[in-house]
Amino acid sequence: MRAAQLGRGGAGVLRREDSLLLVTSRAPVTFARRGARLRFDRGAGGVVTALSHLSRATPVTWIAATAGSEDREVAAAQRERGGVLGSGRLTLRLLDIPEELFADFYGAFSNRILWFVQHGLWPLRVDPEPVERVRALARRYLEAARIFADAVSREAHRPERSVAVMSHDYQLYALPRLVRERLPGLPLAHFVHIPWPRLEVWRRAVPDDVLATLLRGALGADVLGFQDEGSRREFAACAGALLPEAETDGERLTHGGRRTLLRVRPVSIDPRDLRPSEARARALREDPRVLVVRVDRVDPIKNVPRGFRAFGQLLERRPDLAGRVRFVARVVPSRVQLPEYAREWDEATAAAGAVNARHGPGTVEIVKRPDRGRALAELRAADVVLVNSVADGMNLVAKEAAVLNPRAAIVLSRAAGAYAELAEGAIGIDPLSVEDTASALERAIDMPDEERRRRAGLMREAVLRWTSRDWMRALMSDLGEAAEQAATERIRGNPRAF
Repeated sequence: MRAAQLGRGGAGVLRREDSLLLVTSRAPVTFARRGARLRFDRGAGGVVTALSHLSRATPVTWIAATAGSEDREVAAAQRERGGVLGSGRLTLRLLDIPEELFADFYGAFSNRILWFVQHGLWPLRVDPEPVERVRALARRYLEAARIFADAVSREAHRPERSVAVMSHDYQLYALPRLVRERLPGLPLAHFVHIPWPRLEVWRRAVPDDVLATLLRGALGADVLGFQDEGSRREFAACAGALLPEAETDGERLTHGGRRTLLRVRPVSIDPRDLRPSEARARALREDPRVLVVRVDRVDPIKNVPRGFRAFGQLLERRPDLAGRVRFVARVVPSRVQLPEYAREWDEATAAAGAVNARHGPGTVEIVKRPDRGRALAELRAADVVLVNSVADGMNLVAKEAAVLNPRAAIVLSRAAGAYAELAEGAIGIDPLSVEDTASALERAIDMPDEERRRRAGLMREAVLRWTSRDWMRALMSDLGEAAEQAATERIRGNPRAF
């Protein structure tokens, strides 16, 4: 593969006629049977949201695992008939990973170990796994990664299929090295969407040998992208501590005769994709009460119970606000089969119920149904938006609110990646402090309209300066830079440089 294939009009940018293999654990759509027909819905989650329009930049074949019986039915049809779903600039290849393997790789290792430790939530785990169980699950994680790598290899060998591979997130740290073994000349990037913690945080749950395997897997990529500088720094520190051959200068990490670019590329949104339900927005505005909104899934990192407790504390402190303020919370239950998530849901509903019992039904309205159009309408109509996550790679809800609403006051956790970009206009909080959150909500509700609009304008400008199009363009440019440097090193006689 020639590096020149990756550029036109600027070093390292994919051309519109080039093709990209995009690999995630979750597909951009999920299938469900309605009557006799299979229909599909847009997938959930920030990664899918961020990547859904990548095909506007370059043709994409998206490889992902099945997520249910209907998905597996579609995957079986693909195997039987050949080919991929879709046509034109976006096609989909579904991988039917055996259910028991998927449960170990995705549910047990990715979501119950990596997710908790990387968000600093390991102390919340119920019955955490002993070390040998962690090692056994890590082997299953690698087994699943090999299925993804084989699929990437098959797609890459199709005539005129692809010139680069991009994989994403914590479920696929092992993938880059496996792909590198199969496709040594293909440019490869991996993006980490969640925080990368300090080594001592990792060691609470994951033995060094397992973490070293994850590091080596990720370092099979030519480019590693992170949401923030802290994550990039801690990744390099972990590699330096556990991989004797690793050396870094901040922007690059040298290991085993290869170099990997380390880049900070905060993910963003596509403002063109924000289509709120105008009917829902109008209905919300007809209510004269001040409107506080949050849009989240109920996950321990999202900190929903403390948000409700802070709202209740505010109403106790300011009885004049009771009956004048309401809280609409679209909080969707998530992974409730896991005890930590079930506990979070129980605590959230109990906290909301306590506020309603004290101040009247409907003071807090919980909406459990996921509905993107209505959720965006709620952000658009809000006077105050609350995002109080205890850890978040980015949090795109805050960015969506900043673009949609020219007068919203956003109360934003300093632990959310979005805070770095929105700090000038947002009201920052310590998410672990109910008192701090209550005070911030009070300030947001009382904020004069002129200041409200000024701050909202600053946040909107910050988001529009760096949209998902800019993020995608930067990722493509990084891939091109890696390919060009690799070509230069090969000319100099060092074929293993990348």
